[in-house]
Amino acid sequence: MNINLNGRWRNQYNSEMNLIIDGNNITGTFQTGIGLPNFEEKFEVIGRLKDNVIAFMVDFGKYGSLACWTGRVEVDDIGVVIHSMYHLSQSDGSDEEKMAKAIITGVGTFRKP
Repeated sequence: MNINLNGRWRNQYNSEMNLIIDGNNITGTFQTGIGLPNFEEKFEVIGRLKDNVIAFMVDFGKYGSLACWTGRVEVDDIGVVIHSMYHLSQSDGSDEEKMAKAIITGVGTFRKP
């Protein structure tokens, strides 16, 4: 795949990531548009890219959660898009009610702004 994935990306929740691609390695920063962290806080992104398949994770540090996305890089009528599914796991899951909220799954669609 010969698409430049470096730079800023935004998803449907107004979260933003700034990716740096070096071969198959992904690094960068992530700013979340939802949840407890303020948007100004930046969190490390690490991941891998294989052809048009992408996987990356974010450690939300003091908030006690990790999020992992896997997906595909595609080109549609609008342009380059990353279609992904994510799992966000939270450390606060000690009883049954909390456990039901401890792992969240969703869809993430990222485009360059």
